[in-house]
Amino acid sequence: MCLRIIEKFPACGCIYHTHAVDRCPYYGRHQVEDKVVWVGMTCPQHTGK
Repeated sequence: MCLRIIEKFPACGCIYHTHAVDRCPYYGRHQVEDKVVWVGMTCPQHTGK
């Protein structure tokens, strides 16, 4: 199973970072599964500062 890790802020849903795909031997023959990892609270744009 090919995985792509996506780091997101939970309060606003903005993406912090998208990692490269961790390829398995069947890369290109099936869909890539995204796994979300929640980081922090809100992005700098939505902190209200």
